[in-house]
Amino acid sequence: MAADSNIELIQQPGLNVGYIAMNNDKEPFDDKRVRQAMNYAINRQEIIDAVYGSAGQVAKNPLPPTMWSYNDDIDPYPYDPAKARELLAEAGYPDGFSTDLWAMPVARPYNPNARRIAEIVQADLAEIGVEAEIVSYDWGTYLDRTDTGEHQMAMLGWTGDNGDPDNFLFVLLSIPAAVVPAGNIAFWRNEEFNDLIVEAKQTFDQDKRDSLYRQAQVIFNEEAPWVTIAHSVVTVPARSNVKGFVIYPTGKRVFQRVWLEQ
Repeated sequence: MAADSNIELIQQPGLNVGYIAMNNDKEPFDDKRVRQAMNYAINRQEIIDAVYGSAGQVAKNPLPPTMWSYNDDIDPYPYDPAKARELLAEAGYPDGFSTDLWAMPVARPYNPNARRIAEIVQADLAEIGVEAEIVSYDWGTYLDRTDTGEHQMAMLGWTGDNGDPDNFLFVLLSIPAAVVPAGNIAFWRNEEFNDLIVEAKQTFDQDKRDSLYRQAQVIFNEEAPWVTIAHSVVTVPARSNVKGFVIYPTGKRVFQRVWLEQ
């Protein structure tokens, strides 16, 4: 489309995150060392190169980098299969284990090809002795079953509704969000993290909120309830005579000020 002079590609960094949630209610993902091992085992850059191309960047936090309070001081998990095997051995899985890996059946702004990502992840995990069976359902069933925690590992993501960090951290990772039907499909319940985001929800002081959310992201990184995958660039193609169209970060399509050039 970029090569077609009749089409303009309107683009901007998405207010989104794509991730793999590990179900903390199920073994072996109730062990932090296993969750960390998954983060070391998966080559995120390979996923970006193979699936997103120039329309994505590796994610290290549950917040997108365009969001205020994004903690850029956090070091991402590097691709390190040797470290992953070491952590699995410490956790009692020197020969690995078997798990399911749920892949969405539809393309989403934060994940354009879940099946392809699942295949890359499956190959990466095989390198450390983890056998992952790829599972999928129709979209409605997929959401219903992840909401109730039937999965061990499942891909999902989020596009922000309102531009506030609470809309990611509380909606996707709080303890209340782990109640079925869950938004927190990792079923991760960390009291320290939850206290920080609840305190941030209850104050109007944005500087204080900023500090609290940055602390919460440090805990998230250490506890590793997800393998964060990517933040995507959102692209809307339009005919070249379409003028005034603006991409809304929340995914809305607003045409109030759009006009057609003759």
